[in-house]
Amino acid sequence: MRPLDLRIARAMRDLLEPYHLAVVFAPAALAVFKEAGLDRPWSPYFAGRVAPLGEVSTSVVDAVFYHFDPALTGLELGHIRAADAEKLLALRLEAVDAGLRAAFEPDLLASPQLAEAAELAVEAAAACAAAPYGRPLGAANAALPVPDQPHLALWQAATTLREWRGDGHNTALLAAELDGVEALTSIVATGSERRRSLQPRRGWDDAAWQAGIDRLVGRGLLTAEGGLTPAGAELREQVESMTDRLAAAPWRALGPERCRRLHALAAPLSARVAESMGLRMPVGDFPEA
Repeated sequence: MRPLDLRIARAMRDLLEPYHLAVVFAPAALAVFKEAGLDRPWSPYFAGRVAPLGEVSTSVVDAVFYHFDPALTGLELGHIRAADAEKLLALRLEAVDAGLRAAFEPDLLASPQLAEAAELAVEAAAACAAAPYGRPLGAANAALPVPDQPHLALWQAATTLREWRGDGHNTALLAAELDGVEALTSIVATGSERRRSLQPRRGWDDAAWQAGIDRLVGRGLLTAEGGLTPAGAELREQVESMTDRLAAAPWRALGPERCRRLHALAAPLSARVAESMGLRMPVGDFPEA
């Protein structure tokens, strides 16, 4: 197995995340979901991510999503399934198509740049299909047919890679013995997320959130004020490092130079998508050797 600079795995995550998020935040995509009756704030998120799993129980979705309050998961799944769940896969692709077409000019949609980026991303995503072990969301997305249109093929590949990495992140959280709430409270303690934004987005009430903090304080990972202790900072770094290591296979298969090429091709595309959604998500640079 060839070694890979793990900075590449993280750089490729940052590269493709804005492109993937078109299904959640692009105004034109949200309009498609709303027209289908999925008009709750979190409905596009749940519909877009759950669709490849088919008819699974709420407990399965809780397990693979990892850090949502089960009450929120049950509420959203009930709403989604009432809106004709068997059509979710087609609906999410229709929504993404609308979101990306709103972000890109026709010339860009038909450009060799986008076509080449899609080809490279699809090749990387094929490595996910070859290694599905312990990757339920990644495997479910990898099993879907690749759309013919390059802008959708790139989105499907980006989503497969994103979910495959996310499954690995869940493994890293399990290895660190962090449950869903603890994963959230500890990431807030790093300063990369804010409680007032993250807690309501994941549905946890104040009592559950504080109980998570208390458990981590008891383990010596957080201070009484909610900051990271040295042991907590080390554990969070271990989680992120393991996530990068477990996400390396697709990029190892593509190779550093073609990863660099994909980064150069897709960076302006992802930046355009982020801008269309009003999100500040800088792609960053490809790591130097």
